Amino acid sequence: MTTINKIKAILLGAAIIASVPAAAPATVIAGASTKGTASVEATMPEFLILHYYSALSLNFATPSSESVDEKSNSMTVSWKGEATGNELATTNLTDAVLELDGNTTTVHIPNAWAVRGVTSNGKAGISVEIPDKGDKMVLDSSVITLSNAQITSEFGKGSSVKVDLKGIAKSNATVGGIDIDLDFTNAKLSGTHQGGQYTITASTI
Repeated sequence: MTTINKIKAILLGAAIIASVPAAAPATVIAGASTKGTASVEATMPEFLILHYYSALSLNFATPSSESVDEKSNSMTVSWKGEATGNELATTNLTDAVLELDGNTTTVHIPNAWAVRGVTSNGKAGISVEIPDKGDKMVLDSSVITLSNAQITSEFGKGSSVKVDLKGIAKSNATVGGIDIDLDFTNAKLSGTHQGGQYTITASTI
């Protein structure tokens, strides 16, 4: 091929290339997305958790023994040695340091129970009773009698009390105590008297 023909071929090729349209830029398609909202509900069953002592020992403080001076007395003595006059009687004995109101004392047991849980109204009933054959603590012939057990709490006092619940967490438990009357009329022996009972019940209301 002559030089002129080569030049013509080069010019023709350049003209062909120039006549081809430029390629369009690549199109980037974004990722697809969608969303939805779900409603959530939780149904809690009614339930209660009761904390209590299954065994309780009441250890009374040891009083000091004492002598009580009944002051002076004047008695008439016969020559046979018989003395008469004002004698000591239970109705006029002077009080000692340790005295009961009659023969009964009320024992206040603080923080003897706790309750937590959930109910339909956010409340629970707490009651206490002394069961059959649980009203006596006995040591041989010595007997201490239990009676008048009552619930004590910030919500009131009685054999049955309605209390507010504060949820299921231990830190939010509702706490209360118990009062019990103890009769020492027939308590004659020192030592441990056994057999007394009380029953605590927690219930929905």
